[in-house]
Amino acid sequence: MEPAPRILTLRDMLPVQRYFADLFAGEAWIPLVRTEHADTFASQWGDGPVRLWTLVNRGEQAVEGTLLHVASDANDRFYDLIGGKEVAAAAVEGRVALRGTLPARGIGAFCTFGNNGAPEDFRRFLAAQRARNAARVEQSPPQRATARRQPVKRTRLYDKIPEGMARIEGRRVSLSVEFQIRECGYYAASPEGQIKGSGTGKKAVFTIEADLEDYAIDLTPVTNAQYAEFLRASGYRPRIEERFLAHWPGGAVPPGKADHPVVYVDLDDARAFAAWAGKRLPTELEWQYAAQGPDALLYPWGMEDNEARRNGGQSGGTTAVTAYPSGRSPFGLWDCCGNVWELTESESCDGRNRYCLLKGGSYYRAEGSSWYFDGGPQNNRHVAKMLLAWPGLDRAATLGFRCAVDLKSR
Repeated sequence: MEPAPRILTLRDMLPVQRYFADLFAGEAWIPLVRTEHADTFASQWGDGPVRLWTLVNRGEQAVEGTLLHVASDANDRFYDLIGGKEVAAAAVEGRVALRGTLPARGIGAFCTFGNNGAPEDFRRFLAAQRARNAARVEQSPPQRATARRQPVKRTRLYDKIPEGMARIEGRRVSLSVEFQIRECGYYAASPEGQIKGSGTGKKAVFTIEADLEDYAIDLTPVTNAQYAEFLRASGYRPRIEERFLAHWPGGAVPPGKADHPVVYVDLDDARAFAAWAGKRLPTELEWQYAAQGPDALLYPWGMEDNEARRNGGQSGGTTAVTAYPSGRSPFGLWDCCGNVWELTESESCDGRNRYCLLKGGSYYRAEGSSWYFDGGPQNNRHVAKMLLAWPGLDRAATLGFRCAVDLKSR
């Protein structure tokens, strides 16, 4: 019986991890080293004479030839750790081209010991890797991961629009969506031909078509005052309390911030509030259509960004949810750009990661590296994928939510 592709990948990877355990456990890690192929991602481990590069091909086709360029002295010798062999690599102007083949959804690894020279037992390691590589069977075609989304739990069908909400008529929509390409991807499997753009650090754009039923959505994000009322009425306490409402000193709404969006809540905290209010979270498509309107505006107010219409960090923190009346959407929604990211009802699992999708951007933008989470105000089309790890990590100072309900058709 042919081993599954994941088992073969583990067979390739584990000996490398064990032999270079100290390097992998060290602090000299450089993620997202530039590669020569859009679907190939690399990391560098170590910044001294001993350096190692790990690569993964996330694409459906094998790649071959030059995989990446690395800095090198004339005397450096390089080794293919998966193939178990030394590779010919001549330095040109202080850089070397590392060449090889990465199978579809496969991995690779190279190393150099610099002037230190290879350890005595390294030849035995290479020989074992060569034998393992020669004995491996041809992999079956890689299987594209399929994301399974949790079904949306609909509310009762409301006859009247609840106070503080905007009615959205159901219709067929075609929404342009963009996201920053990262190793964790977007939806785990996107239809072939939809995505335009490739390479980490770039934005990909595609179109989603969907049928939206009649619904209503909150005009503003849920505020600290509204969440405090929910806690008093329901007695809600999360099962895991780490960082829950961490911005409330002594468990009380911060002075002067009753009308600011509530933050430091995770997906379950937001769902608990919504259920108590007889509501639910909007899907990312419902959120986007309510923000952009029928004319598909790029920003809630129009096609151009305008700092005067949203919170982009001018005050160093959150602002009142109605602080920017000129930034309202065609349906009258406030605060759809900047202030805080908003959770949507989009929880999914692709067999590797559990995640949900965020909309709107926030007031805060981390500077200094493209590795940081997407920051700052974002346009209506932008979506960010948030990996759900643990409530103490999922709760953040820049993450809030608003609610939606289902309506009877007119």
